[in-house]
Amino acid sequence: MKFHFNELIIWLKNGHVRTVSFLPNKVNIITGGSNTGKTAILDIIDYCLFASKHNISESMINENASWYGIRISIGGKNYTIAREAPSKGKVSSSYYFSSVGKVPDVPVANNAEKALKQMISAEFGIDQDTKVSYGGKALRANSKISLRYFLLFNTISQNIITHSEQFFDKQNNSRYREALPRTFDLAVGIDTVTNILKKEKIVELESKLRRLGKESGERIKKHDVFHSNLSKTVSAAKEYSLIPQEQEINKSVELLRNMIDNEEATELDVIENRYEELAVRTNQLARKIRKLQTFEKEYEVYRSGLKDTSDSLKPIDYLSENYTELVRTSIFNDILIALQSDQSLIKNSIANHAPLQSNTVEIIKDLQAKKRELESTQLNRPKEMRAFKNEKEKYIFLGEVKAKLDLYANTESSISDNTDLEQAKIQKQIDDLDAYSVQEKRELFINVLDETIEDYIELTKVALENYADYKSAFNYKDKRLYLRKPKTQFIENVGSSSNHMFLHLFLFLGLHELIMVSDARHVAPFLIIDQFSRPYWGENTDRKEELDHSDISKVKAALNLLDGFISTANEHDREFQMIVFEHIGEELWEGKDNIHLVEVFRDGNALIPDSMLD
Repeated sequence: MKFHFNELIIWLKNGHVRTVSFLPNKVNIITGGSNTGKTAILDIIDYCLFASKHNISESMINENASWYGIRISIGGKNYTIAREAPSKGKVSSSYYFSSVGKVPDVPVANNAEKALKQMISAEFGIDQDTKVSYGGKALRANSKISLRYFLLFNTISQNIITHSEQFFDKQNNSRYREALPRTFDLAVGIDTVTNILKKEKIVELESKLRRLGKESGERIKKHDVFHSNLSKTVSAAKEYSLIPQEQEINKSVELLRNMIDNEEATELDVIENRYEELAVRTNQLARKIRKLQTFEKEYEVYRSGLKDTSDSLKPIDYLSENYTELVRTSIFNDILIALQSDQSLIKNSIANHAPLQSNTVEIIKDLQAKKRELESTQLNRPKEMRAFKNEKEKYIFLGEVKAKLDLYANTESSISDNTDLEQAKIQKQIDDLDAYSVQEKRELFINVLDETIEDYIELTKVALENYADYKSAFNYKDKRLYLRKPKTQFIENVGSSSNHMFLHLFLFLGLHELIMVSDARHVAPFLIIDQFSRPYWGENTDRKEELDHSDISKVKAALNLLDGFISTANEHDREFQMIVFEHIGEELWEGKDNIHLVEVFRDGNALIPDSMLD
């Protein structure tokens, strides 16, 4: 993605227009004293990019401003976004927008925030499909991801530049605190909107697959109930000798249908009740199976006893191995040989899988199969034989059978559907979506990020002093960067604010380098840094007038790091812009081609100069 700021514009109430210009592919430094409005530039940029609250200082700045604006370039196209200044502490909903980057003499509201935000979001690849995957207290699941969540990756404010625990701005706001872990993978290129949509579709298809499986199970249950009822109907017909007892169920149903359709219902001459005989044979098989299973259990107990006995004879092995060292009596050899012989027999009994046991298992399986077959046959046989009292009773019975057969036919039809085909089709859709594992890519990202940061550590060894040889240890869960002692898992508490400042630079530069490599669209290639020299220069009345020699080397190390990052981006034909607010002098970056001095806010010059207040 290509993005940079061209200008920041402030329309003053007295008619003056203040413009601060920036260059692309540079470290744009605004340096000067405290209370000159440097930090307000970050607040104004944030305000123009649809902030719902503002931090613009009322004194000197907001009290004199009527509108704030930024002129930006996205993908080679210039835009101007201006927003009316806050009034009485409340943000304005009035926006001016130019799609060609025109800066008006006086802005006039011409666009609604929702429409403007939607258009700029689209330039960042953010649309209605870019959603929060899981909810929290402040964010709802599946709510649209805001462009502003990705701006968390573009600022290192003075509030966190030396913070020992926080690395991202706005983490005191619950909405942004929840947004960071929910948008991190998208921001850095671990995940993509396309892959998220694929995963959502897979979840939807898997839910449908489970529903079909459940419905299929219910149909199978109905099918079983259907067959059970059908068997009872067939058995009743056999009790009245309407169909032969030997006939299997499907043939019996066919005979009953023919009988009803042809209006013929003749009772069979030969009646033979074999239900009791089948019951006896089933019970006999059940008894045989129980006896064989009891035998198996007792045999296992026997083998277990042999193993225990064998374990108790293990000292014999010791005696044999240390035979030459023992004091032996005249009968020692005879006893030892006898014990070894018994031990060998026991071991062989345990090791050999007795054929008797193997045969028993096969016999039980065979008997169980025969038992199931007899039970199925018995189910279709009547328990007793009956006769109709008269023809009327017979035809009433046949009428009931016809009604049941018609009902069963409809049920069978509903059961015999194309569920298997539908499930196979859905499974193929899931396979074809081919969503990749975020976890695997996440682990790879962490490894590459640590390797990238270690290059930065190597470049700034002079500033890290005791930690110069330490390794990067990014904590994905907490979104924090630590230093790890080499060849250990020990995470060091780096202590000083200077080291924390460098950790912040390392992390953000590392993240942006990987974002550029992955061509992630959602995070713009810019970084605003508010006074990285703070640990050495100080603030307000406590600040130093000059830097110590050791402090100078550390500030120069940080400047080399920023300058080198722009060089790397340019070498790979990537665009990147930094805006840095500082107190340091121009002599500290002398000779660096990628550092551009925007303005010096001193001697009456400020964000709103004294000359413009006349």
